[in-house]
Amino acid sequence: MTDEDHADPRGPAPASENPAPQRDPVEAERERLRGLEPPDEPRARARWRPVLLRLAISLGLLTVLFWRLPDVTVADVVPEITGATVAWLAVAVGLMLVAYVLQNVRWWSVSRTLGLTSPFVRMLSHLLAAEFVAKALPTSFGGDVVRVVRQGRDTGDYADAFAATGLERLTGWLVLPLISAVALATDPDLLGLGSASTVAVAINVVTVLALVAILWTAGHERGAGRLLGSSGWRRYLAAVHLGIVAFRHRPIRIGEVLGAGLAFQVIQCAAVWCTAQALGLEELSLLAVLAFFPPTAIAQNVPFALSGLGVREAAFVLFFGAVGVGDADAIALGLVVYLVFVAASLAGAPSFAFGRRRDARPDAGRAET
Repeated sequence: MTDEDHADPRGPAPASENPAPQRDPVEAERERLRGLEPPDEPRARARWRPVLLRLAISLGLLTVLFWRLPDVTVADVVPEITGATVAWLAVAVGLMLVAYVLQNVRWWSVSRTLGLTSPFVRMLSHLLAAEFVAKALPTSFGGDVVRVVRQGRDTGDYADAFAATGLERLTGWLVLPLISAVALATDPDLLGLGSASTVAVAINVVTVLALVAILWTAGHERGAGRLLGSSGWRRYLAAVHLGIVAFRHRPIRIGEVLGAGLAFQVIQCAAVWCTAQALGLEELSLLAVLAFFPPTAIAQNVPFALSGLGVREAAFVLFFGAVGVGDADAIALGLVVYLVFVAASLAGAPSFAFGRRRDARPDAGRAET
């Protein structure tokens, strides 16, 4: 009997009856980006030259500020410590801790959208460690580096960890101008304060335009989409592109992220207002803080100053001086706000020191999105 005798009389099955499974090209690219070589986590012993340069710039800005305000002395910016001062400052620090939890909600929601499912408490530990690095340590690297490295170690996916932190940060570029714009519109008098109002509106508009340009470039196929399949640092930008694509298919998550970001920034503004109350600045209303602290927060993120020192104080003189706060009080407020942020960030010191454990499971922290 020949092979033909055993052949199926119906002939070979058509190829269409057993189609090869089609793999989502987006998921295929994300799989390729996983398993990148892990970067080394920066230690507190960072290079000192960049740190000293940024510190010198901050001190230079403060020196120029005092020089331009000859009626203000260093003694003028030292607040009087009373029981009420301590109580208000404690409330401000507590609000900042609540704000960090809300920021973690935002980061956690972005991460879940990208398929990173680290436990919420674990991510909060990473975020507090990052805030401690950014606010309390004189380092030449940002706290976001700590977040990316630690989340990448937990999940085995450094590219998506980079994208999650980057996209979480970008949402602030929308929320901050929104808060400021609503506050300015609520009280028209705040729009008639001359240079202060003009600068605030200009920062808000430029920030939104920059955000639109970045999101278009990162999310468009002719922008960062062209980097899919690239190697080196370009693959991290490709991961951001894939993250934006993931959000397009999950619009509800966009609302979650923006809602958490809005609450985070409003609570942070409330902490600044409580600090003003600690200094006895009754003339500074919460609405004025909501209008002018967001542009300050945007400006102080310019990386040339150490933790925004000098930039924040100059912005407070401009913005809050327009609503009746004295120059010395505005500078004092900026410095004490910085100390409040540092005090709240100390909650991350244990996480920074002991939170480097990596999940041993190769697929830890991954989920289908």
